[in-house]
Amino acid sequence: MRSDNRTNNFHHCRRLLLKDDGAVTLFAVIVLSSLLLFFSLLIDYARIAAFHKLTEDALRSSVRSVLSAYDSTLYERYGLFGRGGTEGQSIFAEAMQANLEGIPMASQNGMKLVRTKVEAAALHSASFLGDHDVFARQVLEEMKYKAPVDFTLELASKFMPLAGAMKESAITLHLLESMRRQYEKREAHFARALQLQQQAAAVIDGSGVAALIPVQTTALAAGEDTALLIASEYSTYATLVMKDQALTIGEESIYTNEIDAYEEKARAVVIELRQLSANMKKQHDRLHGDALRELEEAQLINEDMQRLAQQVDQTTISEGYESVARSRVAGADPHQVPGSELSKLEQVKQSADELLLPDSWFASYRLELEAQGAAAAAIDMEAGSFQSNSSASMARPITGMNADSLLEGVTSLRLAYGAYEEKYIRPAAVLMNRKQMLEGGPIKAQLKQQEEKAGSLWSQAREMLHSLTTLPQMEEHVELFKQVELSYNDNLLFNQQSVEEEAGRGQHEQAKDAYEAADQSSAMMSGLYSGLAGMLERTRDALYYGEYVIHHYSFFAPQQLRAMLTEGEVTELSHALAFNNQEAEYIIYGFHNPVGNIAAAYGELFATRLAIRTMEGLIESRSLGHPLLILSAALIYGLEKTIEDLLAFTERGSAPLSKYVRAELSYTDYLRLFMLMHSADEGARLARMIAVIEQNSGAALSAVPSGVTGEAQISLQLWFLPGLMRVLGRFGLLEGKVVGNRYETTQTIGWSY
Repeated sequence: MRSDNRTNNFHHCRRLLLKDDGAVTLFAVIVLSSLLLFFSLLIDYARIAAFHKLTEDALRSSVRSVLSAYDSTLYERYGLFGRGGTEGQSIFAEAMQANLEGIPMASQNGMKLVRTKVEAAALHSASFLGDHDVFARQVLEEMKYKAPVDFTLELASKFMPLAGAMKESAITLHLLESMRRQYEKREAHFARALQLQQQAAAVIDGSGVAALIPVQTTALAAGEDTALLIASEYSTYATLVMKDQALTIGEESIYTNEIDAYEEKARAVVIELRQLSANMKKQHDRLHGDALRELEEAQLINEDMQRLAQQVDQTTISEGYESVARSRVAGADPHQVPGSELSKLEQVKQSADELLLPDSWFASYRLELEAQGAAAAAIDMEAGSFQSNSSASMARPITGMNADSLLEGVTSLRLAYGAYEEKYIRPAAVLMNRKQMLEGGPIKAQLKQQEEKAGSLWSQAREMLHSLTTLPQMEEHVELFKQVELSYNDNLLFNQQSVEEEAGRGQHEQAKDAYEAADQSSAMMSGLYSGLAGMLERTRDALYYGEYVIHHYSFFAPQQLRAMLTEGEVTELSHALAFNNQEAEYIIYGFHNPVGNIAAAYGELFATRLAIRTMEGLIESRSLGHPLLILSAALIYGLEKTIEDLLAFTERGSAPLSKYVRAELSYTDYLRLFMLMHSADEGARLARMIAVIEQNSGAALSAVPSGVTGEAQISLQLWFLPGLMRVLGRFGLLEGKVVGNRYETTQTIGWSY
């Protein structure tokens, strides 16, 4: 029975398989066609994916091939990469053609799975070397391995040992110079007060009062109408009046004429005396009041000096000194300025207190002025008293009493005048003592001599610096600077920056005297140490820019100044003022004329040397004691040594840094420092760097590409069902588009140096 069942099942299956109604055949066709459609779609999709990868690689390779053609002049001289050589479009098109058509995807005799066709290829400039961001990036890349070695280890380390001494010197010098200016103002007020005292004494002396109250022998001998004569003749006058008054009624007066003559003379003398005294008092009071005000102004200045001395430790001095001193650089000189020398600077700073005057000094002088005013008032008071007595005596003539009173009045007036005269006119003991006190004795005499010497040295140095600004300028040099200025302005406009004014850039107003020059140099030195500190701590770019300039640009060799400084010869120097001899100075200062940058650079070189040498001078002059003598002697030392340093630069191109640091610094070392000091306006400096390159290379960097963008339209023939691929593209599943039986896409790749 089981055998029968197996037989039945076999026959049943055979009938199902061999049915002739076509259902199974149709099912198989549907399945197989679906598989074929799927695999054909998958094959083309895979070909498209491979197509994208190949075209991206080809495009990237072609763009890099374009950048392989660079301007050799820019690279060899300035280390910059910019497109040059063969025209970029042709390189790009040829490279794209070779990259896409030269890649077999099977054996050489087989077929290529991806056959591409370059429909269009275009090359665009993406960035230009004249752009400040691009230019700065290439400069930083060029210098990032060189600058720390060249600058940090060689230059910053040399200034580290001086940081503490230069800070103390800057504080001390600023304090002494501020105190000196206030001191001179205070002394000027004292001198003015003394002058007013003398003028007041001259008013008394020239008032004419003395002529009306002479000593007795002088009055009797001269026979002039004076107060003494009036007093002496009063008894006679009183006797005559009394005799006339004793006449009986009806008798005529006998002495009328004599009486009238005396009274007229007496009134004239008294009125004149009173008028002279009143005018004298008015003028004297005005001058006396002005003298008191001068003294008050002097005391206010003295109080300002006290505040300066008290706040010296709170003075805001650049933190760059301490930052540099704290820095640790390999190779730095471990030897600092000896502590004993620093203590001398501290002592000099503390000696500024010697310029102060105590309040008791001003109180004493005020009492002196008030005493002079009181002495003048006493003369006027006695003159008024004599006038009153004279009038009263003539109103009630009494022979004995009134005569004695008038004589006493004249004597009192004469004593009052004599007291004033002795103190303030002849011999003027009070004023002479005051004059000697204000003149200061031998110290002021010595100070005057030192100031004259410092002034002479400063005149010599100023003439030396001024001669740089008056050098004759050759026309071809001026024209070249004008061309550079045009390039500079064009680059600023290309970078959408305003054209800056050159007035005052990198150049200070010339000091009026040696004291101001020292103060300015000290302030400039603070800026120099701030630049050093910034470089050591955080300011990478300023350091790299400075090193780039020193390595790739020319500078004005100081030896070219020797003939002018030693012999006054300027002919060769005028020829040496060509732009190509001062590119570094131009980049730092930016003056568009042949002499401005040289004058600015050597002016700052002078100021730097003066600051260091004046620090040494303060230490050397400590033994002089008086702060102003120390200051003037330090300036003399600083100016003498600075002039020697400048001559050393013109002879061998370098000079010792300081007597306390064994280091020889070259002119280019100082240019590095000045680059750090003038790093505020980075855009203008980059524009000047670019302008110099354009002048030397003849290439406009704003038109030199440093990067390119390649764009290509490429197509691929589809093997199967382009309509279905087009549908997929509508759903965003493809990066390109299907046109006919070809797949097209556009790819863009940018690359830069």
